[in-house]
Amino acid sequence: MGMTRTIFLSMLLLCVNAQAMTPFAVQDSSGARVAFTLPPERVISLAPNLTELAYAAGMGERMVAATAYSDYPQQAAHLPRVGDAFRLDWERLVAFKPDLVLAWGSGLSSQDRMNFDRMGIRVLVLEPRDLADIPKALLLLGRIAGTEAVAGAAVQAFVQQLDALRRQYAKRTQVRTYFQIAATPLLTVNDTHIIGDVLRLCGGRNVFAASPLLTLAISDEALVKEDPQVMLAAATPGEQDGVRSSWLKLPLTAVRRGRVAFIDPDLISRATPRILLGSKRICEQIELARH
Repeated sequence: MGMTRTIFLSMLLLCVNAQAMTPFAVQDSSGARVAFTLPPERVISLAPNLTELAYAAGMGERMVAATAYSDYPQQAAHLPRVGDAFRLDWERLVAFKPDLVLAWGSGLSSQDRMNFDRMGIRVLVLEPRDLADIPKALLLLGRIAGTEAVAGAAVQAFVQQLDALRRQYAKRTQVRTYFQIAATPLLTVNDTHIIGDVLRLCGGRNVFAASPLLTLAISDEALVKEDPQVMLAAATPGEQDGVRSSWLKLPLTAVRRGRVAFIDPDLISRATPRILLGSKRICEQIELARH
């Protein structure tokens, strides 16, 4: 009986190992096919939001470096830096010998992509465009890293919070909303941006939804013409007074009635589970404008 049990456990272990080593491929956000034989052990992230996603999916212990402003969770703040959104330190990056680089589609230039291909460094491009893409990215990273349980728990928590917000605001009256992502020049988003998805979640109707550009510069005149019911901006505490002053110079109903609010940029500009914290504040501010 003992021998039979030993043989059974040995066979089970072999099956598990064989399954773990079975090669597989995934399709990333750029449409590229990325193949894996074993889970990556040395991962570099080229964007703060991708660093957050990697940690949330259980890949944190595999991270060896990241780009500037990768400051969440706390462990990420201590990772060595290999450049920023504008320039990669190629010598330093190569020295870390990554077996996987996580790249943000919009931030990966064609030249950078050519360099990675030339050096044989495997790249996975991720670019969540709406809220539903965030759990998909978590599950994909969990599969690649072999941390499906951790990723699955993060997905479950995200979906539950998202569903709660959707139920709370699904049938509310729409409110004409402006969301500003930069002040000089005035930059906003269209309806296909992930922030546009957040506005829809909260019952906000983006006044620049129909623009063909994902992010667009607008004039003071265009903003005054739309005259939104509520005005929101991604701004740090140090930026808020300047934004408010610039709005006060314009004949805007929302400003006159005090229907303005600011959102921590890290909680709305990064496509990570924390975006629901920013979403909750946006929903609350739009709800106040309804009354």
